[in-house]
Amino acid sequence: MFTYDKRPVRGIIFVITGVVLGLLVGVLIKKIATEVNLVTTLFYRFVFSVPLLLLFAILGRGKAALKIIEKRTMILRVLCGLSGMLFWVLAIRNLPLGQATALFQSSVIFVTILSPFLLFERVGWYRWTAVFVGLTGILILTNPFSQAASFEILYGVLAAVAGALLSIILRRLGKSENSLSVALVYNAIAAGLMVGTVLVFPLQLDRVQNSVFRDLVFLGIITSFSQIFFTGAYHYVDAVVVASLRYLQVPLAGLTAYILFTEIMTLPEISGAVIVICSCLLISWREVAGVGANTKNN
Repeated sequence: MFTYDKRPVRGIIFVITGVVLGLLVGVLIKKIATEVNLVTTLFYRFVFSVPLLLLFAILGRGKAALKIIEKRTMILRVLCGLSGMLFWVLAIRNLPLGQATALFQSSVIFVTILSPFLLFERVGWYRWTAVFVGLTGILILTNPFSQAASFEILYGVLAAVAGALLSIILRRLGKSENSLSVALVYNAIAAGLMVGTVLVFPLQLDRVQNSVFRDLVFLGIITSFSQIFFTGAYHYVDAVVVASLRYLQVPLAGLTAYILFTEIMTLPEISGAVIVICSCLLISWREVAGVGANTKNN
C-alpha cells in the first residue's frame, strides 16, 4: 500500500506527467469527435481504463482492492463523476480545447462557493474576493452576452460544477477510503453502466475503423495512467502543489489546439482564462496558508 513520502522532485514529475496525459486525453476526444458518438466515446473510455486500475489496486491493496466503507458516499461519487465526465466530453467536442479546459479547471471556484453549505467550512473575505474575481473571469472567458455565444458553453460550466461537487465528495471519501480503490470502483461501475447501455441500445455503439479503434483504446488506457500518476503525486508532494501544477494544462491545451486543430482563442478568452487560473491559485494557496495557521494555533 502507498504511504506518504515527501519527495518534491518525484511528485512534480508525477504531476507534470499526469497533466501531459490529461492533455492527450482531451486531444483524443477532440480528434474522434466527428467519427463516433458520445456513447461510444464513454464506452471505450471506461471499459479500457479498468484493467490497469485493477492491476494497480491489487498491487497496492491486495484482496482489499475493491473494499469501500462509505458505500452511499461512493454512489454519489459515481453520479458526480459520470455527470462531470459527460459534460467534459461534450465541452471538448463542442468548444475550443483551450476554452473547455479553462472552464473545467475553474471547479476550484465552485468548490469554495459550495463548501460552506456542504462541508460547513468557513470561507473568509480573501477567498470570497478570489471567487468574485474568478466568476468575473468565467464571464469574460465565456462572453455569454455576445452574438457568438452558444449553448455549448454551458457544458464547460456544468463540467466545472460537477467537478466541484466531486471534489467535495472525494474530500469526504479521503477520510476513510483508499484512493486506488475509489478510482477502481468508480471506473468499474461506470464501465458496467456503459456496457449495459450498449446492450439495451446496441445501435449507439458505432462501428469504428482501425485507426479510430486504436484512438479509443488509447483513450481508456491513457486515462487510467493519468489517474494513477495524479494519485501517486499526492503521496510525494502537498495537495496545493498538485492543484497549482494542474493549471499548466490550460496554456498547453490552448497551444496544442492551435497546432493540431487550428483553434485560436480570442483575446477576451485568453484574458478570462488567465483571471480564472489566478483566482484558483489564490484560493488554493490561501487554503494551505489557513491550514498552516490553524496547525500552529493548535
